[in-house]
Amino acid sequence: MMFTSIFRASAAAARISQRRTLSTTCSQSLSRLNEILEDYRASHYAQELPKRFRKDIVNVASKGSASSQLISSSPGGIVSAAGIEQVLNNIGAGDQMSHDEIETMLREIGSDGANSGVDGGKDCVITADKMLDLLSMR
Repeated sequence: MMFTSIFRASAAAARISQRRTLSTTCSQSLSRLNEILEDYRASHYAQELPKRFRKDIVNVASKGSASSQLISSSPGGIVSAAGIEQVLNNIGAGDQMSHDEIETMLREIGSDGANSGVDGGKDCVITADKMLDLLSMR
């Protein structure tokens, strides 16, 4: 199960960064996030489709992002490190990833120019669509 989750996360990272490769640290953080969420999905969302679970996670993360109310340029919403931390805390996994690790991951994933102007270069945010792509495991 762990190998499959890591493979899926690596595949998602490869789709996100078609223009460039992600660092090892970012790939490992992304794999860990996907593994945490997949473990939660398997035990609490077993009857739901994985796609529905991912959409629910992104929806909660974007609502928990303080920047999403301030920035209306992205129709799908904005996901910040605080939003991801809120999701992890809600599912009881808040201690499994550090704030710095989440920020580093978002900063690197969001630095490909696709969301330039979304955060003004200050916050670590990505679009909700990009977050959904990160969580897509197929």
